[in-house]
Amino acid sequence: MKRTLELMCGTFGAGRPKICVPIVDREGEGILRSAERIARLPADLVEWRADFCGELLEERFLLEMLEGLRRRLGKKTILYTMRTKGEGGELSADADTYFRLNRAAAASGFAELVDVEAFFAGERTGREIRAIQEAGSRVIASFHNFDRTPGREEMVNRLLRMEELGADVAKLAVMPECPQDVLELLEATAEADRRLEIPVVTMSMGKLGAVSRVSGTLTGSAMTFASAGDVSAPGQIPIERMTEIMDVL
Repeated sequence: MKRTLELMCGTFGAGRPKICVPIVDREGEGILRSAERIARLPADLVEWRADFCGELLEERFLLEMLEGLRRRLGKKTILYTMRTKGEGGELSADADTYFRLNRAAAASGFAELVDVEAFFAGERTGREIRAIQEAGSRVIASFHNFDRTPGREEMVNRLLRMEELGADVAKLAVMPECPQDVLELLEATAEADRRLEIPVVTMSMGKLGAVSRVSGTLTGSAMTFASAGDVSAPGQIPIERMTEIMDVL
C-alpha cells in the first residue's frame, strides 16, 4: 500500500501533486524577502536552496534563516536542500560538513523535509537518513543528472535504491537530449510509482522536459517545482502558469 506523508501543507503523495517553489537568494535579507513574497503565492512547499548562500557553513546562520522562514511562510512546508556541485548545486564540502548541516536543519524543528543526495556517500547515506528522521524531519532522497537521461531501468533502480535506504520520498531529475528521453522518464516514473511504497517525484529538465512537470497526475509524480522569479533548475514554469495548468488537469 502506498504510504503518504502528513505535512503542514496537507497530504503528500496522494491527490493533486504539490507545488514547490525554490528560494535561491545568496544572502539573508534576500532569503527572507523572498519568503515574504512567496507566502502570498499558491505554493504548497518552499525549498530553501541553502547551497546558494555563502554563509551557510555557519550553523548559527542556518538556524536563524530556518526560523525566519518558518515565521514568514505560514502553513507552507519547508524543504531544506543543500545541493552539491556534483549534482548541479553550489556547495563544495566534505561529507562530514554536508551531513552535519542536514542534521542541524532537521533538529531545528522548522524544516519538515530535508533533501539528501542518495548517492553522495555510499553506505553512509542510509545511516544519515535515519539520523535526520530521528532528529525530526522526513527525508527526500534525490539524484540529479544535468548531462543526460539514463536508461529507464537505471532510473527505476535508483528510485528503488532510495526506498531501500529508508527515505520517505524518492526524487530523480534528469536532462533530456531528445524527445525519447522525456518519454523514458515518464515511463520510468509510472513504473516506479507502481513498485515503490513511498511517494515518487521526478522531472525531465529544460524546455524539452517541461511536460514532465505538469504530468504528475498521469505518471504518479507527487510534486512539481515552479518558479517565483529565479529558478533552481532549467525548465521550471512560473507558478502562476503552473497553477493554471494544474487546475485544468
